[in-house]
Parts: sequence; structure tokens; C-alpha cells
Amino acid sequence: MQYLTLCLLLSIIGTLEGCATVTTGTNQGVTLITEKDIAGATCELADSGDGKWFANGTPGTISVRKGDGPMTVTCRKEGYLDTTTSVEETLTGATFGNVIPGEGIGILVDAMPGSSQRYPDQIVVWMEPEQWVSVTLEQGWQREKQDYETKPRELYSPRNNTQAPFGQ
Repeated sequence: MQYLTLCLLLSIIGTLEGCATVTTGTNQGVTLITEKDIAGATCELADSGDGKWFANGTPGTISVRKGDGPMTVTCRKEGYLDTTTSVEETLTGATFGNVIPGEGIGILVDAMPGSSQRYPDQIVVWMEPEQWVSVTLEQGWQREKQDYETKPRELYSPRNNTQAPFGQ
């Protein structure tokens, strides 16, 4: 009876190994948004490995491979300064399901293909106009960008602001 219980327990642990690989996969869709309401910017995304992806216009969603972060995002649009930002990966929740039952082996299974990591679902890039219509608009843009960068994302959503793009 003990042998049967042990076999059953080991088979359950075996099925739990690599949970994030099964539940989240190795690719992820990320939505690119350029602020303030700037549409049509082209962006290049490049991870620390050899991955490169291109978005022909913002806003938009693109599928990227996980596991080779951080990712550098560079956006360009006529009338705006080229803007580059770095995006870090975080661990997925399914990864932690591998710690106790699998004695950590599942973490290695997930980490190999990148399934244990995740980029933010939404990447926001603040593009600054090459020329400002007024100092007041520039200062307002700087304040909003700083607020966005310092406040928790769930408290501040740039899409809730319905003002026209800055500099226009």
C-alpha cells in the first residue's frame, strides 16, 4: 500500500513539473501604447538574446518570446524624438507552484524555454514632440510623465485622460 501511495505521489509531482510551460507558454502578447495619444509610431522591440520584433503602428499588440529579458523598446514617429525604454520581465505565478511539490525541478523546466518569465501586458512609451507649442504644454507633459513613472500603474492609467496630444 505504501508503494502504491508513493507511486501515486510521484506521478502527481511529475505532472506538476513545468506548470508555467503548460499554462503560460513561451510567447506572450504585449500591447504597445505611445503617449500622449500618439498613434502610428513604429517600434522595434529587442530582447537580450537575439529576438527582434517590429510594430508598424501604435497602439497595437505584438507577440514576443519570453525568457531573454530585459527588452529594449525604441519608437519613432515624425515630429517626435526617438524614444527608447527598457522593460523587465517578472516571474509568473505558475512558477511558484513548482517550488514545493517538485522540489524546484519544475522551475528549471520552466526557466529553460522562458515560461517562468512574463513581460508587462501593456508597454507605454512616452514620446516627446520635437517642438513644443508652449512652455505650459511642455511642463504639463513632463508632470504627467513623472506621475506615470512614480505612481503605481493601477492608480494611474494614461488612457483615462481624454485630452488632445501634447504639442498639438
